Amino acid sequence: MSVTVREVSNPSDAELDLYAKILAEAFHYSYFGGGLGGNKDLQEPFLRAHLTAALAKGEGEIHVGELPEVGVVGVTLWFGPGHKFLDSDAQREAGWNQIMEKLSPECREWWDIFLSQYDALVERSQGAGVKLGGYHLQVIGTSPEHQKKGVGRALIDYVEKKAHAIKVPTCLETVGETNLAIYKSMNFEVAGSGPIKAPPPYPGDMEMYVFVKHTERDTY
Repeated sequence: MSVTVREVSNPSDAELDLYAKILAEAFHYSYFGGGLGGNKDLQEPFLRAHLTAALAKGEGEIHVGELPEVGVVGVTLWFGPGHKFLDSDAQREAGWNQIMEKLSPECREWWDIFLSQYDALVERSQGAGVKLGGYHLQVIGTSPEHQKKGVGRALIDYVEKKAHAIKVPTCLETVGETNLAIYKSMNFEVAGSGPIKAPPPYPGDMEMYVFVKHTERDTY
């Protein structure tokens, strides 16, 4: 089945609601669930805050994957060269801060620790400035009923071509052995990995994997 991918530049509120719902469904309403205090009602607003951060001053890109006679079934959020998620007040004030205000002090403290550890791991693994200089995948999701139809692959291919055209790498991070295998199958290289504090109420750490694909090269 043919997948069409396009960038969304000025989505309506209804479209943003749909994209957030698709992402929440793709993660079975458990995307960073512990960091949200296990409140599933915050899943769609939380993911919508990611999307609106991308639209803040045009600092990120939203891409959607569509199937014929179905419509939008997949969504990705990317940050291109020069920006990353939450690197400006405009992004934080586009929904993120409002979500944080709804969380317990324990969860807010975890987010501060997580984001600091996450940035340090990425810089250590990829090298200073690599993520900021390339295309970075923040979140990707496909409606459960339309998974394994090539939508996710098409969404990533779309940006890899953009990155290759301007000679920059493509980067992402993930957790879990299943996701590790998926991105390896797409020829992403593991630049490094390391422990990140697990969200409450889970004790200990989780292993995060940092990937890069050298789309800046003539062949990749």
